[in-house]
Amino acid sequence: MNYGSFLFAIGMIASGVLTIVDRAFYSPWEPVPGFAKGQVWLALISGALMAVFGAGLLLKRSFDISVRVLFWFLLAFLVIMKTPPLVAGWRVELHWLDYGQIATLVAGALALAAPTERGVRAARYLLGAALIPIGLSHFFYLKIAMPMVPAMLPYKEGWVIFTGIAHIAAGLGLLTGVYAWLAAFLEASMLTAFGVLVWLFPLLGKLHDMNLWVEFIVTIAVANGCYAVASRLRRGAGVRA
Repeated sequence: MNYGSFLFAIGMIASGVLTIVDRAFYSPWEPVPGFAKGQVWLALISGALMAVFGAGLLLKRSFDISVRVLFWFLLAFLVIMKTPPLVAGWRVELHWLDYGQIATLVAGALALAAPTERGVRAARYLLGAALIPIGLSHFFYLKIAMPMVPAMLPYKEGWVIFTGIAHIAAGLGLLTGVYAWLAAFLEASMLTAFGVLVWLFPLLGKLHDMNLWVEFIVTIAVANGCYAVASRLRRGAGVRA
């Protein structure tokens, strides 16, 4: 088991458990189409799939079936649940941000499931495309993001802009194949730092705050999706085909 498989498993388990505990979808899993709104059973089944098959990634004998189930579940969720809200509200960047975050998880599962270089390349392209709207959200929601910057850091606006550019740069690196492994790994590391500095530290003082749990787990799960892709790319390659 490589580090990408282990971390992706942790992200899936945590996402599944949170969905079960909350008994509802949360951002970026919501908004969902009208037929799925308020359907507790659908959230519970989705949470169970993520938790059970996420745990399955930790065992060698169940890894193959688990990663395939997770890939098809995440892909189906992206297409069936997230595409309609995106099409209906395509002018709202938040929908693109949500889509990018779920697409990152799809890319992670695809990278781990891919038996050939062609599949890994597809995961790389998907992750690269997903990171662009994530980066753009820093500019669309600059004033909302600024208070999230830890108090210890000066020039909050500058940090939001810098990290937004970093997301986009990582996406372009993955799309073009220029230092693709480095782009995926640094993106994952940056998101992990976000999770710890922006969400975990406040969470430790407010363990009852479900919103902080959501933000922390979502950030770490997306980071681990990037780690999953990075774990299947060749290290040290500068420009890759």
